[in-house]
Amino acid sequence: MISKFFKMIAGSPLRNKFTLFFIVLSTFPILVLGGTTLFLIDLSHRHDVSELETQLIDQKIEEIEKFFADTLGILELRVGFTQKSEIDLAQQKFLLEGLLEENRAFEEVSLINLKGLETSKLIRGTDEADLLDVSNLNKFKNAAAGENYIGPVYYTLSGPFTTLSAPVRNRLSDVIQVLSAEVNLSQIIKSIETARLGSSGYLALLDKDGSVAAYRGQKNVNIGFNLASLDRVGRVLKGESFDALGDQDRYQSVFSLRPVVGAGKLIQKIGWAILSEWPLEDANVLIQDIRRQILNLTLLGIVSVVVLAFLFAARLLEPISKLEKSASEIEQGNFEKKVDIKTGDELEDLGAAFNKMTAGLRRLQELKNEFVFIAAHELRAPVTAIKGYISMILEGSAGVLPETAKKYLEPVAQANERLIRLVNDILEIARSEAGRITIEVFAVDISHLIADTIEELKPLADEKKIALSYEQSKTLLVALTDTTRFKEIIINLISNAIKYNNEGGWVKIYNEDMVDMIATHVEDGGFGMSEEDQKHMFEKFFRAETGKTKAVIGTGLGMFITKELVEKMGGKIWFRSKEGSGSRFSVSFKKPS
Repeated sequence: MISKFFKMIAGSPLRNKFTLFFIVLSTFPILVLGGTTLFLIDLSHRHDVSELETQLIDQKIEEIEKFFADTLGILELRVGFTQKSEIDLAQQKFLLEGLLEENRAFEEVSLINLKGLETSKLIRGTDEADLLDVSNLNKFKNAAAGENYIGPVYYTLSGPFTTLSAPVRNRLSDVIQVLSAEVNLSQIIKSIETARLGSSGYLALLDKDGSVAAYRGQKNVNIGFNLASLDRVGRVLKGESFDALGDQDRYQSVFSLRPVVGAGKLIQKIGWAILSEWPLEDANVLIQDIRRQILNLTLLGIVSVVVLAFLFAARLLEPISKLEKSASEIEQGNFEKKVDIKTGDELEDLGAAFNKMTAGLRRLQELKNEFVFIAAHELRAPVTAIKGYISMILEGSAGVLPETAKKYLEPVAQANERLIRLVNDILEIARSEAGRITIEVFAVDISHLIADTIEELKPLADEKKIALSYEQSKTLLVALTDTTRFKEIIINLISNAIKYNNEGGWVKIYNEDMVDMIATHVEDGGFGMSEEDQKHMFEKFFRAETGKTKAVIGTGLGMFITKELVEKMGGKIWFRSKEGSGSRFSVSFKKPS
């Protein structure tokens, strides 16, 4: 109905079919829309994941910076006098007691003079503490130089700690002492370890050296393990941020040993880093159902388009395929097969025109065959007469022949002999193509025919000192064949094996019982053929042109005729060959039932 409607309004059925085909393919935008929707959902989800991770990191950074700001703020003392002298010892003890009382995170506090010697120290829970020389420690060097110091994280039986130190200044801002404290980080560590992303996401806190201070999850990485050698960690410690949006933010975690999406930032004020990692399986669980539904719809659309495309393409290309097969038949010389196309459009008209062309080619082929047959038949008489007269002259029937004349006539005789063979071959082909070859198939013992043929060809083999052998069967080898034509086939195969062979070579003939057929194999160790030449073996006038074969006289029609005779007797012919290693040609004919 659709085809008739388009034909009525547009008048071009073929164009209508293409239009209908592309209307089906216009569903492609729906597929693009599905893919775009999936992409946008994934992109939106990726931004949501990034926002959750970066917000959690920022929240923890704010908590940590506040903790250290408050802690360092307590340590940053400024005394009221202007002289560069240490605080009185009594005041030092009073000051340290106040610090321990004011901040429960302080586990140990001490004052250090500018020589690096501790002048006063208090440790929570103990009455006495040894005063040490800390002049070589960074906590003294940095603070004595006027900078606040935050040390790496270390662990004791009481929990995680870090060392803080700050300069003590007088009214003129001169550094007169150093105030140091060992700070319990349990509050920060607990905050990191209790942070969650979904059901399995976590945070990791690294100190400025890249050592793991805290993280929640399976302990695949021990607390205190240094990760600074990892490229991602090293870049974060240098100030680069990751926001969980890029492809580089999806990787295999060293913490959970799972694929994760991660973010990371440096805590600028203290030089520590926070990493956020969310296992992909957990992070994507929110959109799995939506993604699955979109994928199912997209796949359904693709399958539908593919099925319809195949159906329409098959329908459209069927007549073209018929034309192609018929063209192949014509190429092989078969002009009898007609193309049957019933499509009601221009392709049906093309099929009809193709059949007319085939009929014309068949008529031309018949005329050509008739002409070749007549021409070859007419040429046969004069070339035979020429052969006779030249033979008589060479034999002295016309009187004694001078040597010079004989020298000139012998090439003429050879050339005439080649012309006779060419005429006979062309006549044979013309008869075959015109259907004038008479073949009478009988049950024949082919072993005797082969033996007789070998005896006839033995002088030709002896000229090149070629060993000719036949493994004659002790039992009868009866096949359905024409005696005369079978001998022609075997003569052609054996003579070729001799001619295309090295002097002193060998030719072996043997039979094979193939259940319902009898095969004859002619094998030689001669020149062989290249793969390219093998493609043209049974074509008319084909001859392999190599350095060794140029001297061999032939028309290039022998194998074509041989194949024609074999097939007309219901047999098969095949071969195998390797350049420089010889060939084996085989023919087989049916056994009598």
